[in-house]
Amino acid sequence: MKRILLLVSLLFLGILSVFAQKGEVVEKQVKFAKGTTSIIVRGLVRDRFDSHIFQLKAKVGQTLSVKMISSRPIKDAYLCVNYPLNDTGKNEGVCEKRQYKIKLPRSGDYQIYIEAIRDNIPYSITISVK
Repeated sequence: MKRILLLVSLLFLGILSVFAQKGEVVEKQVKFAKGTTSIIVRGLVRDRFDSHIFQLKAKVGQTLSVKMISSRPIKDAYLCVNYPLNDTGKNEGVCEKRQYKIKLPRSGDYQIYIEAIRDNIPYSITISVK
């Protein structure tokens, strides 16, 4: 009986620790300075459970160029780009690289975010829409 109680207690503590690992969400709207088509954003993902998300509005046919520079290897962090939902409500995007050049398939809100596998990831991201 003690073993069962101990096992249930350990399982409960494990479940609690999973739910406690939420991380911080940092969201920024990307706005280009007047007369420019690109911007550089810098930051640090302190915890792999953190989310750094950059949102921008763009139009169909424009070209989105995104490049991430970090002192950490690509296996530790990379970029993902989520497209606006398509006509059927499906979410599409690209992931697992540090550089993209994409002719945009539709107008709307695009999200660029960092997928961090490790803690303490410094980064610089150049974002351009033409």
